[in-house]
Amino acid sequence: MTTPAPETTAACCSSGDPHDHSGHDHPRTGAEVVRGLVRALSVVALVLPALVLVTMMAALAATPSSPAVLFIGIALGALQIAALGLSAALLTRAPGVRPDGLRVLVTRSVVDEVLRLAAVLLALVLWPTDARGPLGLWVGVGAATVWGILATIQTVLTRKRLARPSAWGEETVMAMLADRTGVARVAAMRVVDVVAVICFQLGASVLVATAPVMTVATIVLSLGSGLATLILHRHAPAERPASPWAWAPAAIGLLLLVLALTLPAAGAGAL
Repeated sequence: MTTPAPETTAACCSSGDPHDHSGHDHPRTGAEVVRGLVRALSVVALVLPALVLVTMMAALAATPSSPAVLFIGIALGALQIAALGLSAALLTRAPGVRPDGLRVLVTRSVVDEVLRLAAVLLALVLWPTDARGPLGLWVGVGAATVWGILATIQTVLTRKRLARPSAWGEETVMAMLADRTGVARVAAMRVVDVVAVICFQLGASVLVATAPVMTVATIVLSLGSGLATLILHRHAPAERPASPWAWAPAAIGLLLLVLALTLPAAGAGAL
């Protein structure tokens, strides 16, 4: 072991406090990453329900004649989640099929939008005199609520797993240290992902309610959003927040929502 040169030691301790490292950059420790993640995910777990609540309050500007439309949307969201798990479980039994593969993505997109079409048509049949815009909007609000609750539960469970010592937590922290992934970026991207889902659910439901044939367009846009996510996951974790692919799902969701609300039939009823 070599002894530091006198001038180096003096420079390090020039403040008079041998423990003062304010003038030096030191790498993050695993404990610091864990504390930061737990705090950040605690904030995210509060932000996500707030987003759902804000969505509901904004949608009050265009309410259908019956609150039961919301429950159709909730059923739609629950069925979409169930179909996601079921399709992944069934398709991945085939050799060479990965849970994040293209075949699973296509199946999910088609099933999700067919379920949306069925939910919207049911609402149109049950309330034929209502404007199509509000009906589609509240079907989307119900589905977005379910997805928002699921994301909140996942966030809370992830925070709890990180707070307890585990092999999974150690691997996560080591990966973040190795890739120099920022805690704030991880939390921000989680919120952006949920915003993308909410916008897509609202926009797609209004669009399909306005013109059921637009289910084809929502399938294509759903595929585009899923492909962007697949491409993003092929990047290193440290590169993902800066990649344009990270923002593609949110951009597609916003585009779909703006398109749905600006259509003459949808805009007149939903705004």
